[in-house]
Amino acid sequence: MRTASGWTNKQDYARFLALQFAARRPVEGWLSDQAPADICPPMQCQLIADDLADLRASEPEETVEFELNTDGPDTDDEASVLGVAWVLAGSGLGNRAILHDMRRNGHDDWPHAFLGDDAMPAFWNKLRPQIEIPVDQDVLAPATKAALATFAHFIDVADTATGKTARANDESKWPEDVPTVDVEPGSTPVTDHLEPADTNNRAIKKAPL
Repeated sequence: MRTASGWTNKQDYARFLALQFAARRPVEGWLSDQAPADICPPMQCQLIADDLADLRASEPEETVEFELNTDGPDTDDEASVLGVAWVLAGSGLGNRAILHDMRRNGHDDWPHAFLGDDAMPAFWNKLRPQIEIPVDQDVLAPATKAALATFAHFIDVADTATGKTARANDESKWPEDVPTVDVEPGSTPVTDHLEPADTNNRAIKKAPL
């Protein structure tokens, strides 16, 4: 099975799904309150819940709160939504790679409503033109900050599961492997400053729940 994912059986796969649910549920709640309909990613927690039910596993009861620090000059609600949406939409690309490996290793019978979701890749295709156009720093800065906070939130959920210190809302505790951004004045696409999003990274996949 996919070595990088850290799971080779249904129990480990269920833990991976539970971590994804725990991380995504508060983010989806934030998006439901903040995101305009045209840039709001598809909600996927119900798909994860369905997969967990098929595996006879329970949904996690507690989640790490997701909130963005809106203090200071780098604030723009719609730009922040774009940053969060970019992370979730980009993660769908990683889901497809994991599903491919699952099938290649003879586990197509495992429930995969989440990994096989078509709505998120379709949303990614719709979102890409919006995040690849040049923008000014007053849009770039809050979008980038929100994207990095979302990366940190996913890692925070994994760290919380293993008893490590929370870091999502404390930029000084963001790990070195979360991408950082040096924003130069002038117009530039958000995607020039970030690598393709993949919230199915080594931390969220390997940590037990």
